[in-house]
Amino acid sequence: MKNNHVDSKLLLGLVIGAAVGAAIGYLAATDKKEQLLDELNNVVGKVKEGFNAAVNKYKGKVSNPIEETDSPE
Repeated sequence: MKNNHVDSKLLLGLVIGAAVGAAIGYLAATDKKEQLLDELNNVVGKVKEGFNAAVNKYKGKVSNPIEETDSPE
């Protein structure tokens, strides 16, 4: 059973590596690589903003747990 788990991880790694390699090859060979890279940077920027917002929201909840609860007044 453990051997199957290792084999599946190896296969997954090879598939991901092949996909990344194909994407890099496509970007290197295309005439529109600057446009594609700009679009990719925009998407990555939006993902980073969302991630940072989620982290900040989580930090706010963790650092101020008393503010989140109702007061017994």
